[in-house]
Amino acid sequence: MFDKQYRFRGRHALRVDMLTSVFDDLSKAKLIDRNVDVYANAPLIGFLYGRTADLDNTKNPDTGEVYNTNVMGDRVMYSSKELGFNFALIMLLDSNYEQDEEKRIDKAFRFPGKDPADEERFNSYVRGGIDVLYEKLITDDGSRDPDSYIERLYEFVEDFEDKFNSGINSEDILKLCIK
Repeated sequence: MFDKQYRFRGRHALRVDMLTSVFDDLSKAKLIDRNVDVYANAPLIGFLYGRTADLDNTKNPDTGEVYNTNVMGDRVMYSSKELGFNFALIMLLDSNYEQDEEKRIDKAFRFPGKDPADEERFNSYVRGGIDVLYEKLITDDGSRDPDSYIERLYEFVEDFEDKFNSGINSEDILKLCIK
């Protein structure tokens, strides 16, 4: 499944370009370094925030072509273990998509990526995660102020911490490990 080039399309391609572009010319800082990093992390963000998105075909008005940007095949293959783990994790945990626990285990471990609907579900989380990252980290006013980027990144990390880590403590984790 993760053995070839991956293509972001439409508005998601534009958003990936913005997430991976330099926002401070002096330091050459980026929010996310590479397209493959977006591809690897966006499905987890999409899943955790409960966001999916349909394939988009927004076109460049100058050329009439659908916007697209790629993750080269060698980068996908190099990251295939991480991508495969993320795929399995989502298939295993997404009880809204598949309610039967045994079938979720099959989708995650026995037959990963064999059903095109599973791959599309994963990709919908990729697109949803891109939307979340864009909404949280990029401003629509075109501002390229480095301080604004850092502030939005900090707010996103704080929001993530509050939503997903605030109820976890090390004692509870130790109790689970001892059982």
